[in-house]
Amino acid sequence: MSGKLGRPAEDRVQRRREIWGAVGPLIEKFGARNLTMRQAAAVSFLSLGGLYHYFPNRRSLVLFGLDQEAHKRVCAEFNKQYGHLKDSDPQAATEAFIRFFGSQVSFVRPAVQAALELGAEEFMSRLEANLNVGLDGFAQTLRLALPDADDRDLRAVARSVRRLVLAGLVDRSITQSEIEEELRAVVSGVPVGRRHAPFLDAGSTAVERPVGIHNQELSRHLVPDTYGISRSRAPLRKS
Repeated sequence: MSGKLGRPAEDRVQRRREIWGAVGPLIEKFGARNLTMRQAAAVSFLSLGGLYHYFPNRRSLVLFGLDQEAHKRVCAEFNKQYGHLKDSDPQAATEAFIRFFGSQVSFVRPAVQAALELGAEEFMSRLEANLNVGLDGFAQTLRLALPDADDRDLRAVARSVRRLVLAGLVDRSITQSEIEEELRAVVSGVPVGRRHAPFLDAGSTAVERPVGIHNQELSRHLVPDTYGISRSRAPLRKS
């Protein structure tokens, strides 16, 4: 039995996540090699011994953003909160996925920086696996949200999202809100079915082009007020 009599067992994974939330910005600012356990303890409001209780060494601390147990917990929490939207409201589920990917980039990025500094290639392979699972779920939800979209277009979106997320993981200048905005812009350009709208080319000849879900319709779908995940956003960039 862990803990004192009458006290619930400590949620160790959650506590480690809280510590990571405080330490991650230090890694991005100063680098994993320059971070000391004493600095990490101070920013986490822990004693040095308290920090070692959760992380036995610096390597385990700076790579925590790639921890499998932590990712399983985050995914389980996401599915519990938003999983029902996949069938009942795919558009809201798509927006939830976008927010999820944005937050995960912020969570993982310090550990990616640390892995690159320390040469921890095995952790990068885990990242690839986690990203593939996340993209599979995103593609399934997007298919429900855009039932008339072609499979080829959805696969192209998944590849674009993958590149965007990977870029966000290595480019510390990209903010979470910018990543989310770019993800919405990618989704907004998905051609829907074979519906076409005429437009005039330079020679004033009417031609056809695919109609996608663009700014006005997408913003109506992807800013739901009834699911507690809406907030004010900058206008989408036009594709």
